[in-house]
Amino acid sequence: MLPLLLWTLTLSTAQAAPAPALPQLLQDIEAKYSAAGTLQADYTQVVESSAMGRKKTSSGTLEVKRPGKLRWEQTRPDRNLLVSDGATFWFYTPPFDESEHGQVIIKKTSEVQSRLATSLLAGAFSSSAKDMRVRARTESIFLLQPRRGAAGSVSSIEIEADPKAKTIQRVRLQHRDGNLSEITLQNIRLGEPAPDAHFTFTPPPNTDRVTE
Repeated sequence: MLPLLLWTLTLSTAQAAPAPALPQLLQDIEAKYSAAGTLQADYTQVVESSAMGRKKTSSGTLEVKRPGKLRWEQTRPDRNLLVSDGATFWFYTPPFDESEHGQVIIKKTSEVQSRLATSLLAGAFSSSAKDMRVRARTESIFLLQPRRGAAGSVSSIEIEADPKAKTIQRVRLQHRDGNLSEITLQNIRLGEPAPDAHFTFTPPPNTDRVTE
């Protein structure tokens, strides 16, 4: 299952409102992540469908390098890979067995919908929360409410942070249709080397390019 949070959100293209004042903990996290430059973590994603009454869980690894580079590698229940070097996105689905072909979708960054969840997980609050009201629910949990139309189908966002470690643990999105999307991070590492080669992709032989 593709990290759905990367593909189902569209930010408004209207002129952005002034950035809201961020709670101090989020300011501290943003400064820490910005100075680190890289984020690596294991993730678990849960998507709950209101209409279908189903819950899908996937897991893998996440790697982010400022500015604009990311790598989502899903390992369970199926393998797939989403990579961006800041200019191009590749989404690769390997074949199930040697007799089949893999598939890759290639898009320019300008053609890809908002990466809101990734921005929040990577501590980029000032840019991603420009059109949102931000308030603290507890010491470690924050509620973001987007202006209507500013975050696609998302009606509210909950961020959970670790006040001591100053890291983002979880991002949860409530959609207007009743669906829920949640990503939880474990084994968070900041500032570790992340070669640019991790953020580009060359499709292997027997890979079909899919046009959407």
